[in-house]
Amino acid sequence: MLFVPNTVTSGSLLIAHPTLLESNFKRVVIFLAEHSDEGTLGYVLNRRLETTLSQILPDEPSALSTLASAIPLYWGGPCQTDTLHCVHRLGTHIPGAVEVTKGVYWGGSFDVLYDLIAHGAIVSNDVRFFVGYAGWGSGQLDGEIGEQSWLLQHDSADVVFAETTKNMWTRSVRSLGGDYIVLGNTPEHPSLN
Repeated sequence: MLFVPNTVTSGSLLIAHPTLLESNFKRVVIFLAEHSDEGTLGYVLNRRLETTLSQILPDEPSALSTLASAIPLYWGGPCQTDTLHCVHRLGTHIPGAVEVTKGVYWGGSFDVLYDLIAHGAIVSNDVRFFVGYAGWGSGQLDGEIGEQSWLLQHDSADVVFAETTKNMWTRSVRSLGGDYIVLGNTPEHPSLN
């Protein structure tokens, strides 16, 4: 995996540094859907919720309800936790979807997406739904990276759609190689080591 220090782009992964202890972001991996001069928006990939898509959709058709019960939801971040967001690899099948990085698309028509789910045309590893998001104002994330709160990874598609989120943080840190392998082995509670 390619690691380019201090270069944030849309499609990058933010990996919380082991010393980042803020409860919302401790040991998270975040996919950045948008990064510009105005700010940054991303989704926490490794905080799966107990709720499924079918449990939050209002008045969904029964076919969708059955299929959507297998699609998990993830806590995307602390901002606007009453909103639903989507990252997928369905490309142009979803009108309005934006390709963030090769093979990873953001948003698009939820109606078309729901229709594809209802007809069984989507498997759960094709799409990730997030409740809320993580956001940073202009220059804020760059400052946090300068303070070494975050590690960056730029090859994100396999991580975004990983079959399991268990140990995602550890795997992501270790994938950076070198000294990061040691950081990836840092216990969550060093005093218990």
